[in-house]
Amino acid sequence: MGLKAVLTVLLAAVQLGGAFGEASATVESIEGTSMIVELEVEVVVPVQAVVAHLAFEDDDVITLPLLDRGDGVFGIRTELAFKNYVVVFEALGVDEGTAPPVSLIDLGAELFPAGEASPDGEEGLSRETLRLGWLALALGAASLAVLAVWVLGEKRSPEEVELEEE
Repeated sequence: MGLKAVLTVLLAAVQLGGAFGEASATVESIEGTSMIVELEVEVVVPVQAVVAHLAFEDDDVITLPLLDRGDGVFGIRTELAFKNYVVVFEALGVDEGTAPPVSLIDLGAELFPAGEASPDGEEGLSRETLRLGWLALALGAASLAVLAVWVLGEKRSPEEVELEEE
C-alpha cells in the first residue's frame, strides 16, 4: 500500500462510537458490475464476534462475519456488487454493540478512482445525459427558428392580399 493510499485511509477513517473505534472501507478493484472491498473496524471492548450488515435500497441485507486481525481490529476483504452500501457493524456479546449506519463512501471507499469521473454530474445526471440534454435543447431552438422563418416568410403585405382578392 503506497503512502497516498495510507494517508487516504487515515483521513477517511470514521469514528463510530459505542463499542467501536475507527472504521474504514477501501475499494481494491472494480471490474464491470462488481468490486473488491476491504472493510475494517476497530472494537474497543472485548467481544465474541463482529459482523457487518450491508444494505442497499430494496436489496436483501448482506451479513458478513469479520475476521479478528488482532489488536482489536476486525475486517474482511470481499467481492460485492458495485453499489454504495450502507454498513452497520455489530459486536456480538456486548451491550450497545451496534454502530450507527454509515455508507461505504463515508467510510472512505473511492467508488470512482482518481481521474475517473463520477457518473453523476452536479444535478445527479450523468455527463452523457447532460450532453444529450444540451443537444436536444439546441435542436429544439433550431427547429423553432426554422418554423419562425417559415411562418413569417409566408406573411404577405396588405397590398398583396388585396391584389389576390381581386
